[in-house]
Amino acid sequence: MILKKLKIFFNISLMVIFFFITLNFILGQIWEFRTNSKFKNFNPYDDIVLKTLNLNQEDGLTLYLETFINRKFDYEQFTEHAENNGYKNQFVNVTPELGRKTISPENCKKNIFFYGGSTTFGYNVTDNQTIPSYLGKILLREKQEICIKNFGRGSYFSTQENILFKKHILNKKVKNGDIIIFLDGINENGNRNSRNTEFLFEVNKALNQDYWDMYKFTFPIFFDSLPVNQFIKRMKKKYNYQKETNLSQTDIFNLNDDLKHVYEKNILMRDGICKNLNLHCYSLLQPFATIHGKYFEKPIQGAIETRLLNIDTHKKSLKEKYKILSEIKNVINIADSLDNTTFLSYIDAVHYSPLASEKISKRIYTIIYDKLN
Repeated sequence: MILKKLKIFFNISLMVIFFFITLNFILGQIWEFRTNSKFKNFNPYDDIVLKTLNLNQEDGLTLYLETFINRKFDYEQFTEHAENNGYKNQFVNVTPELGRKTISPENCKKNIFFYGGSTTFGYNVTDNQTIPSYLGKILLREKQEICIKNFGRGSYFSTQENILFKKHILNKKVKNGDIIIFLDGINENGNRNSRNTEFLFEVNKALNQDYWDMYKFTFPIFFDSLPVNQFIKRMKKKYNYQKETNLSQTDIFNLNDDLKHVYEKNILMRDGICKNLNLHCYSLLQPFATIHGKYFEKPIQGAIETRLLNIDTHKKSLKEKYKILSEIKNVINIADSLDNTTFLSYIDAVHYSPLASEKISKRIYTIIYDKLN
């Protein structure tokens, strides 16, 4: 009798496991097929944004796919993640080693290195529409033999920028006389985690267990990675974007007590390194969306990654952050670069439009002019 019950239980368990595996396999296949089909006629950018980008719908879709769908992050020692998409794309070309492709002279006597977050990298704009590329255009026009390196990376803030900067020095990328530009502000949140910190923490715990106990820590990671769980997370994310009241700006830009402390100390570290290595370094406080330049007058449509946030909450949070950061010493405030602009200065919640990037690059050129020769 007991054996019969165990056999029934075993058979039911096998059926459940088989069903669960089959469900995830089928969902994965359908999801991939549905996504590929969706992108054939998908319009990720609002018409006003496409006009600002000077792209048609087909090119706009290519830009979106190369920015958010086809581009992946690589693990990188110390910094945790790096942008990677290869150098054979139409609009978004980047590798951890070379940074993002920029308009730049070929024969260079020295380099200008850009460090920052996604606004420096140039999310939702092409390689030629980033701040570093516009500066490169100016240098070409002025016949300056200086190469531009764009090492902006999504979600990077001053701590990660400093680490990457030091890695480049140790790997002999940066040389005496080079110009270093840190463009900061939006991503500053004090001592916060990076995008991969929690995952790497869990994986490290698994690697440091007894061999027979490792599965206890890796199974939750495996379970979370299954298509059914990822699908549920994706649906929740879309639902939260549709309900603006659930998407508080402070969830993304969470101010904390050490915001000012961390940024100040990172600037001091940069200045000390640059002084001792004969580098020309500039920490710049960037323009903030909703505060500087011309922002959207009404909500825009498009993909999740290109929509706007709740503008009232968004503006309040950014104002608080800007007020704190603008009072810090040894920072060059270029937030007024977009003052009195009549063109649209942003293409989504925080990222700059091409014309805004060009105007910011002109301001940077005037700041570093005396160090170019």
